[in-house]
Parts: sequence; structure tokens; C-alpha cells
Amino acid sequence: MALLLVLAALAQSPADRVAIESLRDSLALVTDSVALARLEATTIELAKQRRDDPLVHLRLGFIADRLGDLTKNKSHYDDAAGEFEWAGELRPEWPYPWYGLGLSELAVGENSVMAIENIRQMLGKDYLSKAAKAFARATVADPSFASAVVDLANTALTQRIRPRLDVALNAVRLAAGSTAGRQPEVQLVRGRVEREAGETDSALAAFHAYLAGRGDSGIGLLEIARTAYLGRRATEGWSAYFNGMRVATSPAALGLYRSDLSWIADSTDLKTFDALATPGERAAWLDEFWNKRDVVQARDVGERLAEHYRRWFYARHNFRLVSRHRHYDITEVYRPKQAEFDDRGMIYIRHGEPDRRARFLCREPEEPNGEGCAANESWLYRRREGDLVFHFVARGDVQDYKLVESLADVLGFRRAVRASMSLDPEVPALYQTRDAFGPLYDRVARSQHAAGTELAEDRIQGRRNITLGTSSDSYAQRFDQVLDVVANAFVLGTGGGTGGTGGTNRADSVGELLHVVFAIPGERLNPDPAPDGVRYALRFRLMVSDSNDHLVARVDTLRVFAAHQALRNPSYLTGLLVVPLAPGQYRYRLLVTSVDASAGDLVIDGLRVENLDPRRFAVSDVVVGRAGSGLVWVSSPSDTIWLNPLNRFPEGSAAELYYEVYGLASGAPYHTVVRLEKEGGHSLFGAIRGLFGGGRSPVLLEFDAPADGPVTRVHRGIALRDVGKGNYRLTVVLTDPASGVSVTRSQRFQVVAR
Repeated sequence: MALLLVLAALAQSPADRVAIESLRDSLALVTDSVALARLEATTIELAKQRRDDPLVHLRLGFIADRLGDLTKNKSHYDDAAGEFEWAGELRPEWPYPWYGLGLSELAVGENSVMAIENIRQMLGKDYLSKAAKAFARATVADPSFASAVVDLANTALTQRIRPRLDVALNAVRLAAGSTAGRQPEVQLVRGRVEREAGETDSALAAFHAYLAGRGDSGIGLLEIARTAYLGRRATEGWSAYFNGMRVATSPAALGLYRSDLSWIADSTDLKTFDALATPGERAAWLDEFWNKRDVVQARDVGERLAEHYRRWFYARHNFRLVSRHRHYDITEVYRPKQAEFDDRGMIYIRHGEPDRRARFLCREPEEPNGEGCAANESWLYRRREGDLVFHFVARGDVQDYKLVESLADVLGFRRAVRASMSLDPEVPALYQTRDAFGPLYDRVARSQHAAGTELAEDRIQGRRNITLGTSSDSYAQRFDQVLDVVANAFVLGTGGGTGGTGGTNRADSVGELLHVVFAIPGERLNPDPAPDGVRYALRFRLMVSDSNDHLVARVDTLRVFAAHQALRNPSYLTGLLVVPLAPGQYRYRLLVTSVDASAGDLVIDGLRVENLDPRRFAVSDVVVGRAGSGLVWVSSPSDTIWLNPLNRFPEGSAAELYYEVYGLASGAPYHTVVRLEKEGGHSLFGAIRGLFGGGRSPVLLEFDAPADGPVTRVHRGIALRDVGKGNYRLTVVLTDPASGVSVTRSQRFQVVAR
């Protein structure tokens, strides 16, 4: 009673608010629902005597709200909403009645039936919409009422359908111009609402104001990073992201960073991140995490992180769940713990825009029991290592698409099972909508009988794709025109050389040199006119990483190739890139693009760099070149090495071998064995004539030769007159008789018709 008198005397003054908040704080400490129910009964009796006292109804509203929290009984939240509405009718200019009503509506919604609530949300009559309206009235009543502003903004940001962004935006701007704007939390939610409304500049201003008001630096800088990426300010986003990580210490800030990371990181990554002790360690780990993903697809530093946030914002606007309460049937085998996005959003954040989408329009409505044809969508991702196909079904709730193993699951569990044993007339029509996804779908679409084998294969592939798709991420290079680049690599120990066609290459340091030769079909290239013919301008990026995808070497260059006329089939544009490397196991990536990046290709392969030390016995890779190929490597002014980017030889031509032998004294003997084998067949005994110098030698050749000194450069010619078309492996085994050490080197090539 004393508290009510104080509240009545102070009305809605600042002191009044303190008293009301004291009441709320005291109620928050109550854990005995029985005692609280007695207090409610006593207060109801008082309300009967003072029906027009808004403070009594406020008190009853907060008591009922707390009872709802303790008992989880929705009726208490309904009672609280009724009391707050009554207080609002008595004093519409007060903010607290509307604020309390907003809290009650949120609580009512959390205890509602999902399907009914989703329908209400589409009509704008759901609990979130009601709560937003109530918080907005509290803000209009008093813009400095920070709690109402913050809750209004958070409610609007939570809405998935018909969000009250216009109401929230006006409210946060009013609040920011009042005394409430001095509170960091108000500037934080203002920035988030401004960003959601597409006002990136205003959002950045709000987040900077949040930092200036001594808000959490880790949170503020991460929000600046997110907003900068949304505004396509990648450099600013990268800087803010890592600056924020370097100062993030609070659980809230670390939680936001971890949440963003969790969309693509696996459980091992997250455990590693959680175990890091200092902001510096976490920043360094994140730098490696994102940089490795750039290396995998030969991208610029920071591209993958920028793409991550582009996908995240896209998913927020297209794949957010209407309700956090998800329900699954037997066909929906993937059951993530998150409740932010449907399964399309999960796949999109991990793998980006699919190469192809498809839907099937059901002829009959879905059955009440969840069986029958349901809303569906399939995505195709084309991959060198094997395409990925994902099927999504929204059963019972058109806003929640879930992954299923087989396209047949679109028809429901029972029909999917029956379809594998007998013909279902709707199955071919369903699969026909995905006939461009691969041969399997085309076969089922054309099937006139039960396609049990194909449907079983579809389910096996679907299970594999779900596992792979939800445990990995990708950012594949895509081009309107694929250049079909052919590339191969070899390692030599020669420095100071220059390349022939394709430009000049200098290697100023003697040591192991990786040579990557390439060939691009002329018909794939679009020439630019030049005074003396045409020219082709291409960008080349060669990235070499270790086995853990840590970058160890990189070459970026723009080359302009000149020709008298446009290249046509079977002409190729050829060239060579060289980079020094230390001994070790590596993977190289060669990215070739047109200047406007509309055409391109990415070649990936592994290699090993041996230690070519003149003080120990070692052998370089074997280069199998062809005279007249148009591409050479000049290892010294007096030594030219023929190359063959395509690794193809016309029938009856000759191969030019080159390799280097290290670590032998001048005149010391070394033993050589050469074999040529047709892949998929047997050794070609007696098939090759004219090995090494024109003699009629058998295919297995052994000879001894003296070394020139610490480095012996070996040139040999092989006539291929009697070698038929096919794929071959050339193997060279060199042995140092003094130490008994043998080294084997091999290269593959192809013999084709002239």
C-alpha cells in the first residue's frame, strides 16, 4: 500500500520510474509462486476498490507477468496484458503501461501454437506485431524511455514477416535525439535497425556513437564490420572485424564472433576457438581461418570473409525462420541446433548461390497428416570433384524448408517408399523438373516403370550430399565463359633463365624453381583489335600453398599476348610462370581470367619440391618437351629447354627429355634406366625405335654416363615413330653407384593422331 501511494504521488516522474523498476526488481527475486499468488489476490481486492488507479493495474500486470514466468502458464500473461491495457486506457500518456503490454505480448507469443502464430504473423496480428505496437506507444509517450526503445528495436529485428521497421526506425531516431541517446544500448539498437532498413551510413554513425558512449568495443567494431560489408566497403569491414576481435573480452562480444563463425566452422574449429586464451590469439586464429579459404580458391585476401557476410545478410532476408519451434517428420534427417534459418539458409551460408534451382508444383494439396506432395525446392552446385544436389521440403509450414535425402520425399514418406516398388505417375513428372541436375534424374523422368534402383541411388547420394554440404563450405570460382586451361608443372634447380612465348621470366636466385606451363584454347578467348593484328590481355595468379593451405608463394601478373590474327581451333595460347620454392610438399593453383573477369579457369594440382643440393645426389623433375611447340625455357645463355604445355605428341614425332643430376664429381659415373609404359596396358617392349640418338634400342634402356660436375644437365631425344595413340608414362631411374642411392622420376604424356 505504501509503495502504491508513493507511485501515485510521483506519477510518471523519473523517481516514479525508479520506484516501478524497484518493484520489478523485487518481483524478479520472488521464486515462490504460491506467495506471489496470494499477493496477486490481495492486490485484486485493492483494485476492486480503486478501479481507476493506473498504478494498481500496473502492479497487478507485473505480478501476473512474474507468475507467468514461474508457472509457464499462458493465462497469467493474458491477465498481465489485460491489466496493462487497462492502465494504458487510464493513462495513455504514460510509457509504462505500453511497455508492460509489449512484454506480455512477447511472453504470450512464446507460448503459442507455432502454426497458428505463423498465420497471424502473415496477417500482422501476431504477438510480435502486437508487442512492437505496444513498445512503439511507450516510446511515443516518452522517447527517453530507453528500455522501451531497446525492446521495440529488438522485437522489430526478431520479426521475420512484416517487420515493424518503420515504427522502430522512427522510435530509435526519436530516442537518439533525446536523453536516452546517451545510453550506449540505444545507439546499438539504433544502428541495427538502421542497417536492417538499408541505411548503412546512418547505421555506421550509430555504432560509432555507441563506441563513443563507452559501449563494448568488441561488439561495436563487429557491428561496424558487418555494416561495412553490407555497404560493400570490404577494406573497412576487414579492419573493423579484426580490430574488434583484438579487443573483444566480454562474453557478449565473444558470443557474437563465435555465432558468426559457427555458420561454417565445424565442431573442432569451434572447440579450438573456445580454448584460445587471449584476444591476440583469437585474432591470429581467425586470420588463418579466413585466409586459408581465400587460398583454396586463389582469391584475394579477405574475399571469403566479405562473401560470408554477403551470404549472411542474404539469408537473413530470405531464409529466416518464422518460428524458433521446428518440428520434423521421418524424412527430415538433418536436424540442426540453430533456429535462425531454415535449411536453405544453412546451405546458402556455407556454399553460396546455387548454379541451378528447381521446383515442382504439387497437383494435390498436402494432406492434414503431413503426407502427400509438399512445397519443395532443389539446388544444384556444380563441382569439379562431383556435383552437390540438395532437396528441401516445407511440410506443414511453408516458411520452414528442411533437407531431405531423396527428391521422392517431396511426395511424403509413404509415397516415397511405394515409389521404389511400383510406378507412381507423379514421380516421373517430379524428376523431370530436375532433369538438368544429372543423368539419374533424367533416367527417372523417362522411366515407364518402377525406378527402384535409381531412387535408391538418389537417396544414397542425397545422404552423402547432406553430410558433406552441412560440414563443409565453399566459394568456387565461377565464370560466364570457362577457358579450359591446361597446365602442368615441374621443378628444376636452374636459375637466371628466361621464358620464350608467353613473356619473359627471370629467376635471380639459384635454387629450386617451380615452372608452371599453361595452354589456353584459342577459340575460348576474345581478342581485342591491335594495330598489327589482335591482342589478348589476361590476368594470371599463381598461388602455392603447403599441405595445410598456408600460402608460401604468390605471383600476380597481367600479360598481353599479340597475334597477327584471332586464334582458332586447334591453336593454343601458351606461356610459363616461374616461382622459387623451398623443398617440401605443395599444392599450386593457377587462376587465369580475362581483364573483366567474365572468362576464366582455375587449375589445381599437387607437387613435391626436392632438395636439389649440388653437395648431395639428387635429380630434378623430368621435362618432356617437343621441338617447335613454341614455348621454351632458357636456363642459361647456351642452354634451351623445349616445353610442351599440352603434354601431347603427334604420332611419329619426337620427345625432348631434360633433367638435372646433382651432387656428383666431374667424371663420376651414374646409371640410367628408362621405361615407357602405356597406361592401362603392358610395357611396350620392342615398340620404340631410335631411343636416345637414333639407334634401334629396346623400350627398357640402361646406360652409364659421366657427370659434368656438381650439376649435370641432360638432354635426350626420343623418336616416337612406332608408338601408337594413347596415354603413356615415361619413367627415368638414376642411380649413384658410389652410394647405391636411386631416384625415380616420371612424367605422363599423350600420343595423338596427326
